[in-house]
Amino acid sequence: MINSLKQLSILVLLLVITPAFAQKGIIRGKVFDNENGEGLFGATAIISGTTIGGAADFDGNYSINNVEPGFYDVQFSFISYQTQTVTGVEVKAGEVTLLDVRLSSDVQQLQEIVVSAKVIRSSEAALMTVRRKSPNVMDGISSQSFRKIGDSNAASAVQRVPGVSVQGGKYVFVRGLGDRYSKSTLNKVDIPGLDPDRNSIQIDIFPTNIIDNMVVLKSFTADQLADFTGGVVDIETKDFPEEKIWAISANLGYNPAMHFKKEFLTYQGGGTDFLGFDDGGRDLPIARDQVIPNPVLNNPKLSELTRSLNPTLSTMRKTSFMDYSLGLSGGNQFSIASKTVGYNVALNYQNTTTYYESTELGAYVKSTDPNQFNLVPDRIQRGPLGSNNVLASGLLGFALKTNRSKYKVNLLRLQSGESRASTFTRNTFLFGSNTIAVTNLDYNESAITNILLSGEHRIGPKSNFEIDWRLSPTWSSIDDKDVRQTPYRFEGGNYTIEPSEAGDPIRIWRFLDEVNYVGKLDLTKNYKFKGIEAKLKFGASETYKQRDFSIDQYRIGLLGGSNFNLTGNPDELLSESLLWTPRQADGSGG
Repeated sequence: MINSLKQLSILVLLLVITPAFAQKGIIRGKVFDNENGEGLFGATAIISGTTIGGAADFDGNYSINNVEPGFYDVQFSFISYQTQTVTGVEVKAGEVTLLDVRLSSDVQQLQEIVVSAKVIRSSEAALMTVRRKSPNVMDGISSQSFRKIGDSNAASAVQRVPGVSVQGGKYVFVRGLGDRYSKSTLNKVDIPGLDPDRNSIQIDIFPTNIIDNMVVLKSFTADQLADFTGGVVDIETKDFPEEKIWAISANLGYNPAMHFKKEFLTYQGGGTDFLGFDDGGRDLPIARDQVIPNPVLNNPKLSELTRSLNPTLSTMRKTSFMDYSLGLSGGNQFSIASKTVGYNVALNYQNTTTYYESTELGAYVKSTDPNQFNLVPDRIQRGPLGSNNVLASGLLGFALKTNRSKYKVNLLRLQSGESRASTFTRNTFLFGSNTIAVTNLDYNESAITNILLSGEHRIGPKSNFEIDWRLSPTWSSIDDKDVRQTPYRFEGGNYTIEPSEAGDPIRIWRFLDEVNYVGKLDLTKNYKFKGIEAKLKFGASETYKQRDFSIDQYRIGLLGGSNFNLTGNPDELLSESLLWTPRQADGSGG
């Protein structure tokens, strides 16, 4: 019995330990031309003294699999290029060793070059080579810099590029020009942002560990977008991550003037506001073709429609929390037969709170006095303003690569919701002196869904003809749901609803839906012009947009307002005691 237990223990021990001995490593990287930064299709990477190696694909990427742990010399060679041997390459069990190499063309002197593995600065060097040879005025930053500096998202990383700044931690400025003149693109495709007043998508939603590089173009070429002046920032996601990556990030932001304030201003919203979308409580409850009955007709339908409106019109105070964000990202690549498959995943959640105790908004006009050169106030409103913004995003990418082709699909979803509450005291000066107390409740919900399908192909016996195509549909919506404004005239300690002085209480629903289709085809022919390597590039691009916009506005009138003792609390306007009915001629109604 004892012997049996010993045998069982040894068997279990062997089962546990054997996989550890069986683990091997991978050497992976890119071989590219030192002159133009292009990948060398067909270049070979072989471990010296063995037959273990791999060939570079049309992007120049190679992989040497199933390498025993240890130190090796790796030899890189390609026709008409100097052979290069990298010494001291360390391979660890179960890990990927990244090794990029630049080969120089020299038909006169084809002697071997030996370098040490630790001096390779491949990715950044490749980007510098591309910049030097590019017909554009361009700059950029690579994934190698991300790892070295530790930037967590694209917004913080791109600021390290000369001439580029980021406004509000989200939107790109190139050469001092804002997003009206600068653009941000994803994988060379224009994607609309959540803000219809801006020309580009916010870039802080992209984590750096799924980005291969960011290129900033500061001049025009025929294959670029035509609607920019400052520059274009293109974010290129990784098709095939060099190694398996999974990362979780969490960030906190604290502003003593805004966070943990008990007097933070908000209002009773929906149960899913924290997810970036409304739970349906702010939906328009009245059919858009519904005719609103006139009160003089004593139609009970009017009181029914008024009761269908959300009765919350006032703000409330609560303690504000600090800003925070959460992120999950990862990716990997693996081989199936002779094909390579890669994937990327990025999920992000941001919750931002802002609060201003003394917000001031004003309208100023030119004085009628010809000797007065300063603007004079027409109306000024002051008061507290609180807002909470939630942004949730998800990016999922798949890529498939064969010997001469690469296919990619990216799915992007952005969901944003922002609620705002304010109580302003408005003073008018030019046309009567009035004091108006205004309560505003706003909610904006935005969503973007984008699909990118793309392919790259090398054709011909020498792969000297390239085809690059991209198809990208985008569906976006921006909805202002149940915007509520309640103005009271305040005079002598009394509150009144006076449309002629302050305007009626209003409810607004605005809806904007846009469909955006982008198609692009680039054809490139590699050839020699008088003995010099040259390219002929031509293609076509098409963008189709369709936008639908609608707005519904309802005014709440208070019949016989002078008969009511109003307190200035907006919730009283839709209370049962003030609601108009056929039996109660005085009261509120739509």
